[in-house]
Amino acid sequence: MTTKLIQPSPEGLHWYALKVFYNRVVYLKSLLEKEGKETYVPLHTVEQYESGRLTYVEKQLIPSLLFVRCEERWLVDFKHGHNADFMFYVAPQSNLPGAIRDEEMRSFILVTSANAGRNVKYFGADAPEYRTGDRVRVIEGIYKGAEGYIKRIKKDRKLIVSVTGVAVVAVSYIHPDYLEKLTND
Repeated sequence: MTTKLIQPSPEGLHWYALKVFYNRVVYLKSLLEKEGKETYVPLHTVEQYESGRLTYVEKQLIPSLLFVRCEERWLVDFKHGHNADFMFYVAPQSNLPGAIRDEEMRSFILVTSANAGRNVKYFGADAPEYRTGDRVRVIEGIYKGAEGYIKRIKKDRKLIVSVTGVAVVAVSYIHPDYLEKLTND
């Protein structure tokens, strides 16, 4: 699987997170792509035993989560015709879709699509304790360019990457030589 890094958004074009109902992620993804919208579904590889043999299957890392890159007004209008299929994560103190910063989305896509499968763990949006610590950028290896925080979880250092208010993922140990410390904003 090749990782497609996103380009900066043209004016008005942003990433948005959708919570999809009734296991309809594939259906909704198809509808959005037919409309010419870029989508992203975080996947991971899972080992399964079927008929006495080991197989590897790609599954959704975060069930019911779909990202779409579009204009806010377009998403609101699209929602009116598909109200039973999904909801969008809203911006604070608003009923409008919450835009995701390109930098957050770029790092999130990088770590959830780097063919690391079993090395990525999803913690959910309600894990603020994983957002403490030094902010870093990975400067070498398969996660090169990803930004996040270093956190010790179960005696192992992990790179924590989040999409604010949507999801937090942790990636296994990354050697300190591959990290660059960033200043906290």
